[in-house]
Amino acid sequence: MFWLASQGTEHVRPPFQGGFSARPNPGLKAWAMVFYRFAVISSAFAALASIPSSGLEPPSASTTSPSQETAIQPGTVIAGYPIAPTYTLSRYDEDYSFLANPAYRTEPLDLIKYIPLFDWGPLYFVSLGGDIREQYEFIENDNFGLGSVNNHGYWLQRLMWHSDWHFGPLFRAFVQFKSSEEEGRSPGPRPIDRKRLDFNQAFVDFSYPQTNLLADKSWFTLRLGRQMIDLGDERLIAIRAGPNTEQSFDGARLILNWLKARVDLFALWPDEDRSGYFNNNPSQSHESVWGVYSTYPLTTKSTAATLNNIGLDLFYIGFHHDGAHFNAGVGTEVRQSIGGRLWRAHHINGLDFNLLGVYQFGSFDGKQISAFSVAIDAGYKLFNLPGAPRVACSLQVSSGSSSLQGSRLETFNAMFPAGYYYGGGLVGQVGPANAIILQPELDLHPTSTLGVYLKALFVWREDTADGLYNTPGFLILSGTTNSQRYVGWSPELLISQQIGRHLSVSSSYYHFFRGAFLTDNQLGTKDVDYFSAWMSYTF
Repeated sequence: MFWLASQGTEHVRPPFQGGFSARPNPGLKAWAMVFYRFAVISSAFAALASIPSSGLEPPSASTTSPSQETAIQPGTVIAGYPIAPTYTLSRYDEDYSFLANPAYRTEPLDLIKYIPLFDWGPLYFVSLGGDIREQYEFIENDNFGLGSVNNHGYWLQRLMWHSDWHFGPLFRAFVQFKSSEEEGRSPGPRPIDRKRLDFNQAFVDFSYPQTNLLADKSWFTLRLGRQMIDLGDERLIAIRAGPNTEQSFDGARLILNWLKARVDLFALWPDEDRSGYFNNNPSQSHESVWGVYSTYPLTTKSTAATLNNIGLDLFYIGFHHDGAHFNAGVGTEVRQSIGGRLWRAHHINGLDFNLLGVYQFGSFDGKQISAFSVAIDAGYKLFNLPGAPRVACSLQVSSGSSSLQGSRLETFNAMFPAGYYYGGGLVGQVGPANAIILQPELDLHPTSTLGVYLKALFVWREDTADGLYNTPGFLILSGTTNSQRYVGWSPELLISQQIGRHLSVSSSYYHFFRGAFLTDNQLGTKDVDYFSAWMSYTF
């Protein structure tokens, strides 16, 4: 699966609005400050990257969702030293309790990853960490040239830092701040580009430890507060890591673990970012999501190749949205999704797959909802060949509405999807609503730290009476534009270099070639060109 899982693309949720506006480009002084800041932080990153790490290979650039991966547990001792946890997008799943043993602290930053609290025992500690991302982004003809014009490059910066407080096995508090800035974008920053300062996550966990009959996780964990969440293959609920401001939710989540199975129950309200300081208000959210998501292992081989395991996910997700916007109109949406997923995770050599089926029902503005989506992903990795190539292909078919005036809404709604399934680098020009999307892919690793990812995206409308939607579900073009089915195709290239454990440098290029649906109209649509380069430092 394409590496950009960690760079998914979603925009803010109000209906797409056109119109043109302009803002003068920043002066030389502003650009000089941007370059100066970038140079200073780059130098600091390079200096920190030169510090010897634990000697282990850097984290993989795999995009397998967390429920697919069965990684070696943190603290597992190999060659006399425990494995440090892989950095995750949410950051709260990282366990540094093994650093209670000073002999396992192998780099300077370990001093802040485990800070003892009093003398109450090894499970009473605080762990500090953060993320810094500097990014240059260029989009020509965003939204196919419709709406606001922005054919200039601009700079994005994202800073996040957190503290993870553990008070024994029963209680925990996790606090993460976020600050995102934009410079040079015309006609100004989008809501996802700028957030001066706010809580990205702030929750408490109440856990009950398992007995020796169970695995190494708590039997249950009740999580209350602001939190990030991803479920399954992230086609329905994902962490919005690509845009400058990530997606958080306010609410409650109950996590149950029994043997190897896991069940998540949740009731959440998406956090709608507003530019400013600590001004996100969950009571102003126009959306809510709730449900149950369960994961069960179908194979339980106790071998070193644990990633060969096959799993089954079953789920129910409810969704409410005031002011939902579809080709059929605007209204209140109450949607229920039921489905299942059969998967085999990425592993060292051989076949991986992901099969997903979702059916949706409910109501929208007096209409009955009846929609579906099916997805098939399959890949094969040849570890023994040069570059360890992985050849893969995915196909997703999501329903659209056959009539504007009918009594049913048949447009599929993915709610909070990861953008990497729908191409476009970090852009998200097309999405899963009313779409047939085919994606062949080739992943190469010339070295253990360098990844080269080639991908193509082919898009058709599932129903020619319905419109074209982007990744977060905005209606871009009405279905009445014409009766053409073919939307277009795009090649994409991503190169990512990991430098030590903490630093990575990446670049992505994408071009969308319009098909008949976009060319056979009088709206003046254009091909989309996209380039981005970014540097991330995680600790």
